[in-house]
Amino acid sequence: MDSNATAAPLDWRAILHREIELHPRGKAGVAERMGVSRAYVSRATSGGSSGYSDVPGDFIRRVLDLESDVDCPAIGTRAPRAECRKANQPAPTHNPLAMRIWRECQRCPLKPLEGKT
Repeated sequence: MDSNATAAPLDWRAILHREIELHPRGKAGVAERMGVSRAYVSRATSGGSSGYSDVPGDFIRRVLDLESDVDCPAIGTRAPRAECRKANQPAPTHNPLAMRIWRECQRCPLKPLEGKT
């Protein structure tokens, strides 16, 4: 990540649409990679009459995990996106290194919103 760039929140819809576009098998390939049915991916991308409000958080987490690695400012290297969810867990008071990383995560623009991912 460019140090001068500001990190925008990850938009799971944009990630899902991009992955579908890039995958040779489209929705079927992305669904297989996520461990869900093709119909489920199709339903999530259509938005339906109620918009995206009925898409479960677990599905959104799986989509965000498609964006597998992020530039982690806390550790200074690439890390799996799933690691970002640890920022919403209680502070790891038993481990000084984990505590330092957790504190950095609290200020990180990549930190997922609690209950939203």
